[in-house]
Amino acid sequence: MKQSLKAKILIILLAVGYILEGSIAGQVQAASNGIVKEGSEYLLYEDGVFQENFTGLKRIEDDDTFELYYVENGKAILNSWKTVTDENGKFKYYFGKNGKAYKAESFAGMRSTKVVLKTIKGKKYGFDENGHMAKGLWSTETKLVYFNKKTGVYNKKTSKKYQKAVKRGKTSKKLLKNLKKVFGKPKKTKKTNSCNPFDIEDGAGITSKQLKSYKGYTLTYKNIVISLTKNTKTGVYYMDGAGPIDLD
Repeated sequence: MKQSLKAKILIILLAVGYILEGSIAGQVQAASNGIVKEGSEYLLYEDGVFQENFTGLKRIEDDDTFELYYVENGKAILNSWKTVTDENGKFKYYFGKNGKAYKAESFAGMRSTKVVLKTIKGKKYGFDENGHMAKGLWSTETKLVYFNKKTGVYNKKTSKKYQKAVKRGKTSKKLLKNLKKVFGKPKKTKKTNSCNPFDIEDGAGITSKQLKSYKGYTLTYKNIVISLTKNTKTGVYYMDGAGPIDLD
């Protein structure tokens, strides 16, 4: 009798286990779309089918942003550099421990030329919002940064030179001229009505007539924009700052 009861309990437990296993498998099957972690690997699935024949750059949409992976025979590469050529050119990426490309954050309607700094084997590199390794002069959200034009390695000394040139609050009649000596000729110079009446004391009232004496300037380079204000009466420029270019 006892053995019969034990056998029934065992059968019930096995049945429950089978149902749970099937339920979990069904959930996994339903969720198996995109990059899925299995053990220590990250695998590409589409409609529950492992894409063992796919090799190439894979973009996975995620709400209003996206992630990038490089997949070889269905498996995302990890902790590796990869150079990819597409219709826009040849670009170098780095894919981290979870297979995701290092890249600056970007969201629909909030795109820019900013880069994010990442340390790889003791050296710093920059990556833009498309995951492309940066070379030359760029900007993070807060400061200008410069990378070796061949290797992409971050150059702290040269970065400091550019950061010093655009330090907010600098004033000079030669500021515009000095900027062009450091950065070269901009791709575009634009005068705007957006300005900062920098030499009027805080709290002091400003009239519309006084405001007309100030002009804003934006100097646009390949990956950065520099903003200035000029007091047209005194000829003095004020450094408002520099940063990435807004793309949207």
